[in-house]
Formats: sequence, structure tokens, C-alpha cells
Amino acid sequence: MERVSDETWYAVLLFFALIIVPFLIGLAIFKVYRKVFPYKPSENESVVEALNAKRLGFFRPFLIGWTVCGPIVYWFYGEYLQYV
Repeated sequence: MERVSDETWYAVLLFFALIIVPFLIGLAIFKVYRKVFPYKPSENESVVEALNAKRLGFFRPFLIGWTVCGPIVYWFYGEYLQYV
């Protein structure tokens, strides 16, 4: 690990902080939401429509996670990184 520069590790941490963490937070919010409000298909809905309604994908949890993490990132930037 001595040959890897510090900037490389900063880029890896930035990747986790800005992409993976908001996605995981949004995914956790959706899982809790589905526990509290389970999906109830209507009588006229097909099996395919019911399965598509339960799908999350990537961007829906990512955007929900960013709505939670966005103010924290903005505060951190304004407090610590603005003058670097």
C-alpha cells in the first residue's frame, strides 16, 4: 500500500461518500417504508404490474438518499472544505 498515493484513497472515500452512502440510506428508507406501508395490489392488476410496482431500481433510492444527505454534505463543505 506504500505505492498508492493519498489522493487515490481520497478519491475512493469520495466515491463512497457521494454515491454509495446516499444509495444505502435511500434503500434503507424504502425498506422501512415498505415494512410500514406494504404494497397491496388491486384486483384488476396483473402479476407483471405488481412486480414492477415493487421494484426500486437505483435512482429512486439514490435520490431519496441525496435528499437526506444533501444538507449534510452542504454543511460539511461550507464548514470545512470551502477555503481549501
